[in-house]
Amino acid sequence: MGCGTSRAARVVGKKKDKARRNPNLKFGINGPVQVTQQPYAPAGSPAIYHGTVLPLLGFDPMVAAEKLREAMKGLGTNDDVLVQEITTITNVQRQHTKSAYQQKYQRDLVKDVKSEISGDYEDTILHLLEPSPEYDAWILHETISGPGTDEDVLLEVLCFRTKEQLGQISTAYQSKYGKTLENAIKGDTSGDFEKLLLKLLEGNRDAPHVVVEAFAKSDARIMFENGEDRLGTDDDKFIEIFTERSWDQLAAATFMYEKMYKKPFEKMLESEFSRDMLDALKKMVIMARCRASYFAERLFNTMDGLGTDDDDLQRIIVTRCEVDLLEIKEAFRQIYGLPLSKMIRDDTSGNYKEVLLALVN
Repeated sequence: MGCGTSRAARVVGKKKDKARRNPNLKFGINGPVQVTQQPYAPAGSPAIYHGTVLPLLGFDPMVAAEKLREAMKGLGTNDDVLVQEITTITNVQRQHTKSAYQQKYQRDLVKDVKSEISGDYEDTILHLLEPSPEYDAWILHETISGPGTDEDVLLEVLCFRTKEQLGQISTAYQSKYGKTLENAIKGDTSGDFEKLLLKLLEGNRDAPHVVVEAFAKSDARIMFENGEDRLGTDDDKFIEIFTERSWDQLAAATFMYEKMYKKPFEKMLESEFSRDMLDALKKMVIMARCRASYFAERLFNTMDGLGTDDDDLQRIIVTRCEVDLLEIKEAFRQIYGLPLSKMIRDDTSGNYKEVLLALVN
């Protein structure tokens, strides 16, 4: 659990703005500069991302189950073994471990874990043990059903899941909460922002591909003709581009707009949209141009200042550790001048800290 303002947070806070003005962090017209360089990739190649947690070679779920049972048997808990066995395998491998544990001991691994540990340490371990679609469904339900709506979390989940994953999340949501995810979104949002979220839920974004400059010019022209160049804004055209183009192609379109019409893309959005829709589109531009930087800033904000936003910290680490946390770590170091692991070490404590560090490192 977060415990006050760390020295690292105070130091970083002083140079946060300066770091963001670093000219080396600029982006090119054909898409974001790779955080991890690909020396032999052709110009405009899609970004490639890497998780910090990879499938464990030679994984045997029965052996993992035996080690976990031994770690929790009798008085006390061997936390080192518990953390090691759960953080070094993927979510799919954890589900196999849960099944093997039930088969061998006729016991529920999740219930046994709950009886042994507590606090943020328990929360993080339980999130790791939950099937990914069910965890995402829970995240969305907490976001939608609570007081107000955390639009950032809604966007984060809906933007960065594949069509297949979104289908699994929708199924899990209806099974757990007795209503469709689509209806839940409709009941908590409205207007163009609601339309944007529902289009994202369809999962029709193009797969990563080499950026095509002609397509970027075409999309830039479509956005100009349906925005600044007319009275009123055709929101549907923007929603189509923002929800269907690959992330790198979307980024290229935003850069091309600035090149063709000599205006910062963000300023154009501010003249055409407002409120939730404007905030969502501006965040999606950041995601498209460099999603590693987007998540690095989100992580920094969870630990900056007094206390720690443990819910956001856990969610981002748990959901990105198999996807792109390696690039997020590097972006964090470039922007804030220190390793993500150091800020976590200074801002959390105990076994909770050890779980997060194991996932990050």
